[in-house]
Amino acid sequence: MKIPSARLMIPACFLLALPGATLSAEISVDATSIVRFEQRADTGVSKKDIIPATQFFGLDAAKLADGNLSLHLYGWGRGDLADKSYNNDQFDGSLTYGYLQYRFKAANADVRAGRFFVHEGIVNEQIDGASFRTDLPLGFGFSAFGGANVHTQNLYNENSDGKGDGNFGGRLNYRYRGVLELGVSGQYETNAPTLNNYPTVNHRTVGGDVWFSPHRSVELMGHTSYNTVTKGVAENSYLMNVKPLQHLVLTGEYNQHRERNYFYTWASFYKTLDLNNSNNRSSSIGGSASYEFTKAFEVVADYKHYTRETGNADRYGADIKMSFLDNSVRSGLGYHYLRAGKEFAIGDSPSASYHALRAYVMHDTKTYFAAVDVLDYIFKDKVYNERSAWEAMASLGYHLTPALAVSGDFSYGRNPQFTEEIKGLVRLTYNMTFDSKGGKK
Repeated sequence: MKIPSARLMIPACFLLALPGATLSAEISVDATSIVRFEQRADTGVSKKDIIPATQFFGLDAAKLADGNLSLHLYGWGRGDLADKSYNNDQFDGSLTYGYLQYRFKAANADVRAGRFFVHEGIVNEQIDGASFRTDLPLGFGFSAFGGANVHTQNLYNENSDGKGDGNFGGRLNYRYRGVLELGVSGQYETNAPTLNNYPTVNHRTVGGDVWFSPHRSVELMGHTSYNTVTKGVAENSYLMNVKPLQHLVLTGEYNQHRERNYFYTWASFYKTLDLNNSNNRSSSIGGSASYEFTKAFEVVADYKHYTRETGNADRYGADIKMSFLDNSVRSGLGYHYLRAGKEFAIGDSPSASYHALRAYVMHDTKTYFAAVDVLDYIFKDKVYNERSAWEAMASLGYHLTPALAVSGDFSYGRNPQFTEEIKGLVRLTYNMTFDSKGGKK
């Protein structure tokens, strides 16, 4: 089980040491308890009973100290009550984030300390450390972060997850009148571990991002990153939204990854993944159109073309979304088809082409909520001698109080991996916000 390191306890201890810190605090608690039941059966293998119990817990405390300090925590823990549900650990858990944040009264500035996620330009990381962000004169802005990487599961046949020790970076941006924002950002990771007898290297990337909206009906956003170690473009990712009519939204997107440059440098030299080949790259280009005929009826059609060294593929289809009884009943139908050659798929017995169908309906009231969802995948070629994989799911819940709800899910399905699969869970959800005296908000 993952235990928060000592540096993560500093924010909590600091909070406890503040005299009168909670005099005007607003505290929000979010907790979900889940006990899942699953029975797996396959030909020639004894049935397995999977019963993991999982607890999610979140806490947000605002208006601490002088009113500008806040505390944010979220994490989970799991214990297997029968056969092991995941890897070899009977118990597992993690602190997803836990940090103190102080917002200054000037320059839209704030500082964070603890475990948190960084989303700055080309950077998307989870670290144990600190960050700072502020506006500068003349439309400029600046942010910086630094700390230790949050480590996860080890790679296959390795004693490491491949991440280095430290992670540092930042972003400088310029914004013009709510029409244009340009940014440049960079990241430096230290002491990446040796994998598969390849030497240790560091992860260094730089890049730029853009947001441009010359009119409220047009929006363009995207970024490009460059790996300074492998000396090549790592990623291009761009998205455009256009609204030519009041109820019509057109979206176009383009994404390209050069695997040797895009993945962390430690992965680029990981021979098993064959990512050191500079020719390995993947891209996708596509678009979608969404039209809202009425508030209760919407149609979305989409198409995407995938290109990579092993082959090409096309995915296209449409979804229908409907609502009734003042949006208390919502339903939908969907169909998509993925057309590709066998070389595009990954596995021993793949079918790269398949039809995907979905139908669902949900109903919410002040006292109870319910849903039914059916998924069906029809393969063009048999997978382990099976033509399809399907699953039907049903959910039912009841609000014991406005803040406390109990619900249960049940599903049954058949697929090429399991001759039959039965799953169920019981869920208890609590969500409430209090003022400084414990009163409900």
